[in-house]
Amino acid sequence: MRGLWDNEQPVSPNLLRSALALAGGFLALCSAVALFLAVGSILRQFYLIAAFQVALGIAVPFSLWVALRMLADVLVVLNRSHDRLAGIEDALTARVVAPRPVHPNTPAAERASDDGPAYPAED
Repeated sequence: MRGLWDNEQPVSPNLLRSALALAGGFLALCSAVALFLAVGSILRQFYLIAAFQVALGIAVPFSLWVALRMLADVLVVLNRSHDRLAGIEDALTARVVAPRPVHPNTPAAERASDDGPAYPAED
């Protein structure tokens, strides 16, 4: 998978799952607060308001979590299919993508950095 801002930085599905778990924890906390407010409304004998608070305290965070989960699954599937299609394209066109060299193969790069200046060879 690719990152959102840097297209060359991979994003693992585990990172996506942990972000979804963090969002799920926040939504569960919001739901707990709404249910706590509903208990307070019951104690003050506002039963209709308490019923709405219970319904919204459960429905809204749960629906947001389900929507985020579906979007995360779609993102994983799209990235996997893109990688598979790129592999099929490379196999059919017989293109081999050469890896970028870690160190340039120039004479200046082969010398150590503390060798001092490069003098012309003395005859």
